[in-house]
Amino acid sequence: MRQLLRLIAIIPLPLIGLPGLSAAQDWTQIAAYSAFIGPQDMRNSKGAALRSLGAALQQDRANFHRFGLRDARDESDPVFADRATRARIPAMVEAGGDTRGSFTQMVRAGQPFGVYVFVCGYGRTPSVIYIAGWGEDHSGCY
Repeated sequence: MRQLLRLIAIIPLPLIGLPGLSAAQDWTQIAAYSAFIGPQDMRNSKGAALRSLGAALQQDRANFHRFGLRDARDESDPVFADRATRARIPAMVEAGGDTRGSFTQMVRAGQPFGVYVFVCGYGRTPSVIYIAGWGEDHSGCY
């Protein structure tokens, strides 16, 4: 029994030096920015009305990075210049949840609004987006 306990105590030690198990892989806030979701963000590039918060945020970032259409209160982000990463925005918003559903209702009604966007993930890989309205208290990714 003692030998088994010694073996168990020794096994985890080599894992400490493995490259995949560094602090860089911890849950982190990758980006935080402010976005104004205006009329141009509530329609896709072909002019069709959008029906979800995730789709409107994706269009907002496409407008910002690809088309240069920026509202005065839109801030830059270090994540969504890449088209493939922008395509993941709706799934990341869904993972974070619009618990009240109010932002989606505003998109469907065409009502402009402002949000703080918190992009979270492990290391530098974004996986979840949390949203807070302007003036709301939010702890970001933590």
